Amino acid sequence: MDYKLVAIDLDGTLLDPDLNISSRNLEVIKAAIEKDVIITLSTGRMFAAALPFATQLQLDVPLITCNGASVICAQTKKIYYEKSLPNELILSVLKQAKAHHLEVSLYTTDDIYVEDLAHNAHIHERMDHAQVKKANLSAIAKRLPVIKILFSSSDLHMHAEEFYFEFGQKCTFYFSLPWFVEIVAKGVNKGEALKEVANKFNIDQKEIIAIGDNFNDLSMIEYAGLGVAMGNAPDDLKSQADYVTHSYDDDGVAHVIEKFILN
Repeated sequence: MDYKLVAIDLDGTLLDPDLNISSRNLEVIKAAIEKDVIITLSTGRMFAAALPFATQLQLDVPLITCNGASVICAQTKKIYYEKSLPNELILSVLKQAKAHHLEVSLYTTDDIYVEDLAHNAHIHERMDHAQVKKANLSAIAKRLPVIKILFSSSDLHMHAEEFYFEFGQKCTFYFSLPWFVEIVAKGVNKGEALKEVANKFNIDQKEIIAIGDNFNDLSMIEYAGLGVAMGNAPDDLKSQADYVTHSYDDDGVAHVIEKFILN
């Protein structure tokens, strides 16, 4: 099969724990691009947080961000696709989060808003490459399109089930880190966003490779002609992939591209 498009997750897949791309991964990805294979990033991060890695790879393609809630071109910043959360839902989530004393962040296309800068600001600055803004979140929800809600707590597992029971039919939940839950609009996932990118380039489903390490990658792994799980992925994800590659610390992305594209 001549694969024409590769969608790669960032954290736990392309990046190491220090948020670096290995020299081998860089070299192999650039070799694939020279063969006219389209490489894109597919991440739960917002666009601003994905952009430095796209720039390092010299990508000039739409990037899948916020777990598929937005698809934005790395070079032109053109928005190809974006789906925001319903205002009423956001206000309900904020009300319940406040009752449980959870820390909440609202993501728009370009910015992250919190009510207390002491909560998660340093994490956002490191992970999202974004300057967090302090604001009344209910006012932001009424004024701006919100594409992702993140809430966190050291005892998140105590609240996650209740939140899912209350809102699970109205939106999509993703558990990213053990103390983070991310909410995007219902029907939003990396697989649907990957379909948008493929359609833009007239690429058939069977000509796509998708590589990821966690359950927010499952939809694109299932959609792609070749769905790949990282060696460091959970066993349940591996069992649903077409191929299991090496772990991130053994350049699993490079292994896939070498095996199925360069060779």
